[in-house]
Amino acid sequence: MNGHVTSGVWCPTLTPLDSALEPDLPLLTEHLSWLLDQGCQGIVLFGTTGEANSFTVEERKRLLEGILATGFAPDRLIVGTGCCSAGDTVSLTKHAIANGCPRVLVLPPFYYKGVSEQGTIDAFSWEIDAVADDRLRFFFYRIPQMSAVDITAAVIETLLERFGPLIAGLKDSSTDRESVEVLCRRFGERLDVLVGSERFLKRALECGASGCITATANVQAPIVRALFDSPSDEAQQRATRARETYDALSMIAALKAATARRTKKNGWLRVRPPLVAASPLGE
Repeated sequence: MNGHVTSGVWCPTLTPLDSALEPDLPLLTEHLSWLLDQGCQGIVLFGTTGEANSFTVEERKRLLEGILATGFAPDRLIVGTGCCSAGDTVSLTKHAIANGCPRVLVLPPFYYKGVSEQGTIDAFSWEIDAVADDRLRFFFYRIPQMSAVDITAAVIETLLERFGPLIAGLKDSSTDRESVEVLCRRFGERLDVLVGSERFLKRALECGASGCITATANVQAPIVRALFDSPSDEAQQRATRARETYDALSMIAALKAATARRTKKNGWLRVRPPLVAASPLGE
């Protein structure tokens, strides 16, 4: 993994909410510090697990500014900036870069279905050109089961050729083991490829991945970190078993319930509609 800039275990943080269902900055700040103490190399703010697309552009900007104002290191952050509107994506990306966070995680255009490879290339190109900043470090967010738009090798290759070092990485949350491995082998020496589940981590590392961005790091980062540090079959089996508890549940609500139980703060249970809150695990 020599040459990788973004590697290891990164946590797409949950977003705690107050009684008005607004982001709870004190709870989030506490959680981020705990995640780093648990072995995470960094944090992804406003990914799927963080309910990103349930928040407005202004809410997302304010929360990033609030986190950085606490002294949280910007080089420990990847900021999710992908929106349905390309203009909103550009606005959030410019804001992240201006605040010292050049690494951004960007969804493909996700409202229209049946989007072609060329359409995806055009959408990403429009956004990168509009940001117009050489500091940008762009991470593709491949999650076709949610976005209904895939990010294929042809899309990545075309944009790499056009934008070079501005294209920094790929988060592959596709759950398709075979295609994950193909992309790791093809791009692992040129990009930071991070898989979206520790289920794939050992094999992905062997194929050239630099690490993972996994939701369950919110509750079991040490297990995932142990797998990254020493990717044995035993460590992989342990991490897979630990994840199975959450794969069988509504993931975001279950992770928030587990966090509420750990912290004894039931405010963690809150989610924004259309998600539905769970009870603390064990009750």
